[in-house]
Amino acid sequence: MIDEKRNLSKLLHYLQRFGDHNQALLEQLTGIKNVNEIISQLKPLVIPSPRSDRLGLQLFHTIIKLPKGSKLQPLDFYYLMDGMILASLKDVITNNTLVLDVLYPIGRWDFIQLLEMLQEKGLIDEFKSHMEYKKEVYPVDYSTFNFESLTFESSILDKPREPFQLPDLADGFKADWVDVVVLGKKQANPFRSWDEVANSLGISRDDVVFHYFDHVIGKGLVDAFYVYLGKIDFRLTLIIDDVRDEIVRELSRIVTLLRVSYLHDDKIYAFIIGQNHMLLEITQFISKLSSNYNFSYKLYVHPLTPLRDFARTYSIPYEHFTKENKWSISLRELKDNLEKELARILQREVNEKNK
Repeated sequence: MIDEKRNLSKLLHYLQRFGDHNQALLEQLTGIKNVNEIISQLKPLVIPSPRSDRLGLQLFHTIIKLPKGSKLQPLDFYYLMDGMILASLKDVITNNTLVLDVLYPIGRWDFIQLLEMLQEKGLIDEFKSHMEYKKEVYPVDYSTFNFESLTFESSILDKPREPFQLPDLADGFKADWVDVVVLGKKQANPFRSWDEVANSLGISRDDVVFHYFDHVIGKGLVDAFYVYLGKIDFRLTLIIDDVRDEIVRELSRIVTLLRVSYLHDDKIYAFIIGQNHMLLEITQFISKLSSNYNFSYKLYVHPLTPLRDFARTYSIPYEHFTKENKWSISLRELKDNLEKELARILQREVNEKNK
């Protein structure tokens, strides 16, 4: 039983590093001969993590304060920002704080004007955007996972973990339209079949498979894979006003820490997931770290279940990538879209009042 658990943990570790597409490699690394059968039984959710800079994009973590009584929901911001976000996350504690993960072309900050428009209209009170300049991806440590109950038996490890990322294999390679769309569709729905993706693009299944394996994976357009097993109940956003290495090392002891972003204004953004029974232990551990290392922080809690009112996640905005292999993101078009979506939201509120 112990050997079986160790083998499953090892398999999930390598799934997070290499994905589930190369089962021969997984069998070689783990020594497990029936990898395909085990993956079919476990049914893990395996989501590629895009290397945004290789796609010509940069990530901004934006904290928004909403007015008291605001009716805006996380999903509304996806449409208001015309799909240029990876996540919109509402804090359940304050109920008026929203975290947006905005993806935007490298070198541009003009999405800020959309937020300023919302501020001028009184739909948001204030906001602050933090640009990511470096990230570290951490594999979930499944050594503490109970594979029968599908729950984590411990939230904090005795020792720090090491991050990992697939190497950048681009060597001057530039992604084309098929690469970007295939990556986006697999990110949006990892269970989508190659035939479904091919039909949506109007190309052959063989072409889709070639672009995914030879370009998306082979050229390093992804840097790791997020692998989820069992029920995940919440997501935490942790903003720390310090970037010391020893703080990050200690944070890595949280078994479900997925990502650490280093921000342009000397802050750390940490992305943590968990199950309900883990929340108290994780928050107490963060509080203790703050005391031990004398740093200030903000922690936002986003429930994932039973409803999706507090957390929405999305794929890269592949709809804005043209067949000429360029990002087509006009500020004028984004502003026009925002006005259109605002009118729709305001009409929705009128309709709700008249019910």
